[in-house]
Amino acid sequence: MTTIKPATPLLRPNSGALALVLLFALFAFFLILLSIVSPLLVKAIGRPESAMRIAMVLQDVFVFILPAIAVALVASRLPARLLGVDKAPTLLQVLLAIATLLCSIPAMNMIIQWNEGWHLPESMATLEEAMRQMEETAKVTTDSLMAGASVWSMIVSVLIVGVMAGFSEEIFFRGAFQRVMQANHLNGHIAVWTAAAVFSLVHFQMFGFVPRMLLGAFFGYALWWTNSLWVPVIAHAFNNSLVVITTWRTANDPDSILAVLNDAGSTEITVGSVGLAIGSAILTACLLRLLYLTNRPK
Repeated sequence: MTTIKPATPLLRPNSGALALVLLFALFAFFLILLSIVSPLLVKAIGRPESAMRIAMVLQDVFVFILPAIAVALVASRLPARLLGVDKAPTLLQVLLAIATLLCSIPAMNMIIQWNEGWHLPESMATLEEAMRQMEETAKVTTDSLMAGASVWSMIVSVLIVGVMAGFSEEIFFRGAFQRVMQANHLNGHIAVWTAAAVFSLVHFQMFGFVPRMLLGAFFGYALWWTNSLWVPVIAHAFNNSLVVITTWRTANDPDSILAVLNDAGSTEITVGSVGLAIGSAILTACLLRLLYLTNRPK
């Protein structure tokens, strides 16, 4: 008679809570350290744009990638499986994830406009003004980083803001944070939405919180449904790269089709735009269902 060996648990005994504490302790430590190092980089290099790019690479490596790998090695006998990097996705899964992102753009634009229109109570008007100023400053800084005139500058931005940020944030928030919660027997939906909410919170942009949380939830479900971190990594990198290319093209050619489409996302809400957003949401839901069916969660 053949006996079936039980599957090896993803987490070592009683390591779930400690893994999460270690994950965010390392995150906080390296974030504080980087906040000290970044001004020194600007002073040493003398070129703010180059210093910012180096700081972004350091952030990706030390704040996101290393803590995730450290937690996986400490908390699991199967670190690659815990992070979800041991399984290659199918071409269909990747194409469905990218198609979902593209089809969701009109609906997401509507949600972005709604979120940007949030207002705090009058008693907190000063706080709201400060928060909006912080977000505007961050946007101007990021846009200036991505809007260099040369094609080479755009390629470097795609590699750093698109590819590297896509991988680093996914291995931290989905590969480590979400997967540790799920391996610790937390309800899958709660794990997905908790990771998505924290993912949005750490960007410190309240007036973009909802769309970023929804994006994080999409990445979380993509990982859960496919058991491959590479699906949300590719989708995240594609999303960020699209933003970089659009920003670069808009800055250097305001009359290009990408610039026109980018401006279309900031127009006033009309009956047509609402209808387009509803159609976008329905089509996105259908594509999400197809992605789910490619590999149903056990």
